[in-house]
Amino acid sequence: MPADVEALLELVGRAGRRGRRLAAGVDLVRSVGVGEARRRRRDDERLAALEGDGRRPGYTGMWHEAAAGAGAVAADLGGGFLAFRRGAAYARVWNNWVGLDDVVTARLAADKERAHRLLTQAGLPVPPHRRFDTRDLGPARDFLGRCGGPCVVKPVSGAGGSGTTSGVRTVRQLRRARLRAARLHDELLIERQVPGDVMRFLLLDGELLDVIQRRPPTVVGDGRSTISELIAAENERRFLAAAGERPWLLRPDLDCVFTLEARGLRLSSVPTAGARVAVKTAVSQNGPADNESVLGTVGDALVADATRAADAVGVRLAGVDVITNDPGVSLRDSGGAVLEVNATPGLHYHYEVRDPAGAVPVAELILERLLAGWAAAAPA
Repeated sequence: MPADVEALLELVGRAGRRGRRLAAGVDLVRSVGVGEARRRRRDDERLAALEGDGRRPGYTGMWHEAAAGAGAVAADLGGGFLAFRRGAAYARVWNNWVGLDDVVTARLAADKERAHRLLTQAGLPVPPHRRFDTRDLGPARDFLGRCGGPCVVKPVSGAGGSGTTSGVRTVRQLRRARLRAARLHDELLIERQVPGDVMRFLLLDGELLDVIQRRPPTVVGDGRSTISELIAAENERRFLAAAGERPWLLRPDLDCVFTLEARGLRLSSVPTAGARVAVKTAVSQNGPADNESVLGTVGDALVADATRAADAVGVRLAGVDVITNDPGVSLRDSGGAVLEVNATPGLHYHYEVRDPAGAVPVAELILERLLAGWAAAAPA
């Protein structure tokens, strides 16, 4: 991108939240191309035309199956809300929100820097990081210079990987990642990108329910289609699988652009037939082929680390994300780290796996705890 255009985007990005959104949007179009931007707009129009009542794809069916397994009667309240009765016991959920943790705990867990502080105090490794204001790039630039490797830039709070860009290696990339993250928050976090595999531990009151190894989203080449076209085909599959609800789409963004650039690829590249290409580093938009339940194959030391992380942040139903090169040993022994502790963890990851027949029915386990907790709290 010409230096004068970058300078203009920097100037526009200083004009409040609206200016940041505009600058980030222009930068994205220049990165992915006009054709990809048009695809994105068409996808957005399709999403807008679908029923937008707050339901997330798959959760209604998931909870109905859980109710059947738990011997409860489920009532669909609409908008993603469901109510359950089993005898005198009663419980309600909203998509992946189950009400086990209070709103203060959820907010604390979502504040990445404060959560990192709690994890560090508990003796757990977290990625080296630094907080910085969107108006002052100096601290982040200094951190990047000292880091000696790729970094991740993200808002200090949020979920689902929103506004997160991995593979930041240069000051130019840092500026662009700042524009993207600044659309969502005035305070950002830059952290060293720890190598290894991302694993999601789902814990309920200290009990391990499941472990998912989450790989970056990939596409498989056919020898004819560009990476952009392969992503579009994957999104079409997701629209069909969502059966009229709003699907989670695979979005080409800066994380995608930087991931491909690091491998000498672009969205216009044509992979050979059968070649599997990781199109992002962040795992939040991956698909079933990229997720695998590995419960029972991780070492006790790593399970203990994940349990301690949930305790440190005070979360009952916790999705603990760690990154490690060796799941058989502790994070300190592998050079890994705790990435975050989610207080409203996505449950669909545990069902949308490579082997659905082997998926752990985590919703049923959680519903059992909800109903038992109501009965225990009810007056005699």
